[in-house]
Order: sequence, then structure tokens, then C-alpha cells
Amino acid sequence: MRTSRVIILTVLFCFLQVTILDNFKLFGVKPDLILIAVFITALYLDLKPALGVALSAGIFKDAFTSSALGFNAFLFPLWVFLITRLLRKVSVEDNIARILLLFFVSILNNIISGLVLAYSAGSLSFGIFLRITFLASVYTALIFALILRIIKK
Repeated sequence: MRTSRVIILTVLFCFLQVTILDNFKLFGVKPDLILIAVFITALYLDLKPALGVALSAGIFKDAFTSSALGFNAFLFPLWVFLITRLLRKVSVEDNIARILLLFFVSILNNIISGLVLAYSAGSLSFGIFLRITFLASVYTALIFALILRIIKK
């Protein structure tokens, strides 16, 4: 996939994340399209352009969501770096492996986000934390599976 297509896809996902995606919440959670875009960036681009796209996506997400300022701008390039390092050692050619890898990245991202939120807010119910972490990760992985089918066509 070319860099321009990945950038357009990332901009589209960023726009959808902050506009109409609230209408598609299940059990109070929505998929993280921006994380999916960052993951696709790590899969299809070289490291330097992928880091730039991930940094831009992180800044966008920090600006339009309630996460800690600079949190996603730091975390998204880190995910890109770790994913590209992993892809050098392990082949992730089939869609099932890609979906499972995204699910794992999403769980880690949600755990870290939840811990930062709990620290800054003072408290967070453990049940809510588990629900958000698990359901949002499953929802993100399922949407990614759908996106992979669309991308392949």
C-alpha cells in the first residue's frame, strides 16, 4: 500500500473516530479506528513514514479526546516501532495473525490508557476498567477484520 493511501485512510479514520463513531457504541464502548490506522501504518509503511503518521494520529487523538495530553502522541509511535520490530522477526501474513496482534496491541493500549486515567482521576471501578479494556479491544479487532476484507478488495 502506498504512503498516500495510508495517510488518506488515517485521516478518514481520525475524522470518523471523533464524529459519527459515537453512534456505533456497544455496551458503552466504541472501536478505536485511530489505533487501527496506526496498526495499518505499521504493517504497510517503512519505519520513518509510519512514525510520522503515528505521531500525527496521536496528536490528533490527544486533541479531540479526553486522554492525557501527549499520551497518544507518545504511545502511537511506540506501537509502530514495536510492531515493525516484531514483523522483522515474525511473519504476520495471514489476517488471523494480524487480527490477534491488533487485539493484543489494543488490550495493552487500553490497559495503559485506563491506568493513566485512573491515576489522573483518582479512582476507577475495576469492573468498568475490565469492561472497557476487553470489550473495546474485541470491538476494535472485529472492526479491523472487516476493514481487512475491504482493503483486500
